Amino acid sequence: MRVFLVLVVVFLANLTIAQDLPKLYKNVSSSVVVLRAEVLAPSASGESLNMVEEVSQGSGVLVSEEGYIWTAAHVVQSAEEVEIEFVTGEVYKGEVVASSPPGDVALLKIVGPFDPAGKAIASIGDSDALGIGEDVFVLGAPHGFAQSLTRGILSGRHFPENLSNDFEQIEFLQTDAAINPGNSGGPMFNKKGEVIGIASSIYSISGGFEGIGFVTASNTVKQLLTTEPNPWTGMEAMLLPAHLARVLNVPQETGLLVLSISSKGAAAQLGLRGGYIPATINDEEIILGGDVILEVAGIKFIDNNARSLIKQKIASYPSGTEIPIVILREGQIGKASFPKP
Repeated sequence: MRVFLVLVVVFLANLTIAQDLPKLYKNVSSSVVVLRAEVLAPSASGESLNMVEEVSQGSGVLVSEEGYIWTAAHVVQSAEEVEIEFVTGEVYKGEVVASSPPGDVALLKIVGPFDPAGKAIASIGDSDALGIGEDVFVLGAPHGFAQSLTRGILSGRHFPENLSNDFEQIEFLQTDAAINPGNSGGPMFNKKGEVIGIASSIYSISGGFEGIGFVTASNTVKQLLTTEPNPWTGMEAMLLPAHLARVLNVPQETGLLVLSISSKGAAAQLGLRGGYIPATINDEEIILGGDVILEVAGIKFIDNNARSLIKQKIASYPSGTEIPIVILREGQIGKASFPKP
């Protein structure tokens, strides 16, 4: 009898969310946007002076009447231009105002006059309050199909050791709700219609979705985009694996390889250069030829914790202080500096 009652409760719970989902979708769908980011990418020739324009697509969610939008950092990190399209058909230009590549989240601001009429402003939920097994749904534009909805549950919680430390706690939520290319930056909602995560990545052996997707938890997003200083650098970069650092003759255990640069970001103003040679190493596609950042503010890039240590060090400097940076370019070590905002 007890087993029967449990099954009835589970059935009724699933029936309730199924019945509520169309209503929830109607309430929140107009907050979800399609993003098109124009980036400079290497041409097939692999020549440093022959870059071509490419457009990558992602999703985002409107979180304020002033036109602020949450999305994934990897969608806009080195963007030259960002176009934002609402379900109403209205298209706006956007600018990146904050970004955290380790947490894979970014904050956009609509440029110029913005009319919030007819658009839902997403409510932000408490990701800590979401229990394993609770229903969730994801909205976005997978493969360009705008306003696509997928449903699933919260499958797990993850604090990657190479990202979370004493200075930052970055949490990713795992879900079996389908996430595909184009979903990146789109919101994951709880059954109250509150945003509890931003779509980041999938785990896949085949290259397609296999039931394991990850979103950055909403509490982490708030921390990285509103509480902590994470200005947009306009630079996409990766920490070099030790074996690749040796191949590139990096004079320390590792360094931060600059993959691509936006001409509008702080990294370009500093004179940093991105890569121009597409390569595949250990099944991972990267771009070689760019600068390797060895240290910032006297702290060497020897692991992912260096990012947090550098942030702490820079925060301790008075505004206007020149922050030293050391780079490796074409086999030569160079030095530069930039003023703290």
